Amino acid sequence: MSTLAKGSASLRWFATRYPLLFSALLTLTLLGLAFGSKGIRPRAPVSSVRDLPPEALRPPTEIERALAVLLSFESLFWVLAAVLALVLARALGPWGETGFNRPSRWRDLHLLVFPLLVGALALLGGLRNGSLPFLAATLLGVLVAAFAEETLYRGVAWRALSPTGLLRATVATALLSGVLRFGGTLLSGPWPEALQAAVLAACGGFTYAALRWRTGSIWPVVLLHAALGCAYALYSPGAPLFLAVLLLSTLGFVLYGLFLLRDARADRG
Repeated sequence: MSTLAKGSASLRWFATRYPLLFSALLTLTLLGLAFGSKGIRPRAPVSSVRDLPPEALRPPTEIERALAVLLSFESLFWVLAAVLALVLARALGPWGETGFNRPSRWRDLHLLVFPLLVGALALLGGLRNGSLPFLAATLLGVLVAAFAEETLYRGVAWRALSPTGLLRATVATALLSGVLRFGGTLLSGPWPEALQAAVLAACGGFTYAALRWRTGSIWPVVLLHAALGCAYALYSPGAPLFLAVLLLSTLGFVLYGLFLLRDARADRG
């Protein structure tokens, strides 16, 4: 047996024997990856605008804004996280066991309607102003982040945790994805913003995990997460609409996840 095969076998044994510890260590690894990404792509603080050279005071061009998004430490982190997700998914065995299966095996896709309506509601308030390059860079970042997060938590971690019980796997993957969002956002913003991101990720993760079980595949969840992420990144709501979307994306998603799990008599995969 080759070294690579032995490593994969050891990883599968550890994930099967200690699923919660495996998932927690996965989250700690990702937080370390986020910290390292910020070290590679730091943002130099400025004590006063008077310390800046004159050329730094001019408004950035739209191309420069797009490049700032693409070259940010957040983008670097999610690209590295996506690579790690694919490596772990492959090391744990066949792709189908992690949820990467064909559309012919997807089920209950009508259950995606409610969260998609929440995303559509967000867009009713209008779109943020921005050039095509900036919006394209933002959406690309959202797509990579959605793929990485769902593969890691509703794919890799779900595969390890689902034999311990459906509800336990749903709650654990949701909370761990919230922890990751809190730590990652805290590196670039104040703690209230990080806390809001964590709550949204945990509540959304609860619905994503329930849909992962009901649809029998990770792909519908990846596509849903990407669609909602794009909607949230683009919308420009007034206060009433913002509160409505926030409520539906938190309490509404938790209640919907519980609704999806109401007949959890047997784990469908």
